[in-house]
Amino acid sequence: MDGIFSVLASPIPFIVLISIVITVHELGHYWVGRGFGAAVESFSVGFGRPIFEVRDKRGTRWRVNWLPLGGFVKFVGELQAPTDTRETPDATPSATEAAPVKLVGKAYTELGPMKRLAVSLGGPLANFIFAIAVFAVLGMAFGIPQSKEITVASVAPNSAAAVAGFQPGDVIVEAGGRAVTVGSDVNRATELSAGEAVTYRVLRDGAPINLTATPLETEETNAVLQMKQKVGRIGIALTQRDTEMRYLNPVEAVGYGFTSTGDALGATLNVLRRLVTGKEGLDKLSGPVGIFTLADKVTDLHMQQKDVNIWEKVWQLTFSMLQLSALLSIGVGFFNLLPIPVLDGGAAVMCLAEAATGKEIPEKVHRVGLTIGLACLVSFALLITWQDIARLWPGGS
Repeated sequence: MDGIFSVLASPIPFIVLISIVITVHELGHYWVGRGFGAAVESFSVGFGRPIFEVRDKRGTRWRVNWLPLGGFVKFVGELQAPTDTRETPDATPSATEAAPVKLVGKAYTELGPMKRLAVSLGGPLANFIFAIAVFAVLGMAFGIPQSKEITVASVAPNSAAAVAGFQPGDVIVEAGGRAVTVGSDVNRATELSAGEAVTYRVLRDGAPINLTATPLETEETNAVLQMKQKVGRIGIALTQRDTEMRYLNPVEAVGYGFTSTGDALGATLNVLRRLVTGKEGLDKLSGPVGIFTLADKVTDLHMQQKDVNIWEKVWQLTFSMLQLSALLSIGVGFFNLLPIPVLDGGAAVMCLAEAATGKEIPEKVHRVGLTIGLACLVSFALLITWQDIARLWPGGS
């Protein structure tokens, strides 16, 4: 019975994660657009036919659709896809309505290019603000781990660390230019830097020394989640002394939220740089299938614990899902900033071009750009989905 329940419930964490992050993103667009007086035709969570729909007093259709893989907010007169038309604030009726409804506000095209730029950036900005808020709440509610000392326990023979001069007993205080407070800080600087030199600052007999090592790419299986991954390693084992959780006050928590979000964005930019320079492959990226798999494994990890009551399991799972939602929100916000038509970054480029030239971009150019962008996006999504599926097979990483 537990197995059947697990299978039936496995999509729920994924749906919750995707729905939260996409709703936050689209609300960012919605509120900025509303602030500039734009009329909103619909706000949809998911794609396809609606399973729930209601229209508010401004004429906006709020919809929950059957395919929970995204969402969108549609302003009157906005072109989001090559087949879109330029509507007027006189809304067409839905399947459940008999007559058109007057939408409150102006058409999207009536907004100036800089206002439309702000609307385009509102979604990613909302994602980043959401991540900052989540990390801040986690810092106050659950605390952050801190260790008094991160020490090298052993050095693998002939490893990158051995070549760099690491010795057992070295205390690592910085890795990749960032202060080290827990062992994961060292791993974070190492894992995404395979083939690139990383500088570590250590204390040896109380004296500071800089050691430079080049991590080697290693394929290993995450012992907790049982998922294969390729990461950089230099060949050291670490020990932590006097690790404890430090609960943050509100001011510290906000700072922690900004720092954590900045670190995640920095890691994302690093991966993108390595992809462009050929130092990483597309296997570092994941799509909906990969996110589904990760959410499912994290859920099983918590819910299948022995000798732990259900409330403690739920509490731990909530912590993990909040972390995942923040990281996914950062990923969605960053991805949408890429200068590809169909994405927010592409729309932002169009707005900047219009502001610079003082001329409206012809509708035909918009449609051609959207067609090309959509084709690129679909091709990319298919490739990433294929990689995600391949990871599920034995031998996949």
